[in-house]
Amino acid sequence: MTTSHWHKLYRAEIAASPEALFDLLSDLPNYGRWLPPSGQYSSTTEVEPYPVQLGSHYHDGKPGDGRSWRGTVTGFARPDSLDFHHRIDVREVRSVVDVNIHYAFEPAGDRTRLVRWLVLDITMPAVLRPLRPAIIRPFDTENVRTIAALKAYAERRP
Repeated sequence: MTTSHWHKLYRAEIAASPEALFDLLSDLPNYGRWLPPSGQYSSTTEVEPYPVQLGSHYHDGKPGDGRSWRGTVTGFARPDSLDFHHRIDVREVRSVVDVNIHYAFEPAGDRTRLVRWLVLDITMPAVLRPLRPAIIRPFDTENVRTIAALKAYAERRP
């Protein structure tokens, strides 16, 4: 087994306050208000303790169909930053992906500069390493979708 690392920064300027964005992103069981389901994600359930705080645990992904994972809130500094960690078993390629997500919220006048830093630590058999892009691609697509949905929802709100 080998471990490789991949990371990417996702950025957006959003016409909303850091507090409003932090509150939307930290309200895990209510993502359905602004993030429609996809092939990778349908809901976040079993959030304990709630309201979300440092150390809260959750069940994420597609909890009803066996494609899900457990996560933990690893950073909670309202309204400046928010961090999550979860571990995903990708059985099809005998791999494990440790996912770390860091959000930073920076005021910019009447807008907020949002940065989402995604870090993936992928452990997989060396012989299957050419399949690494097939693991990364859905993460990248889902991150782009999440930021776009957050921006659209936050900018529609009064």
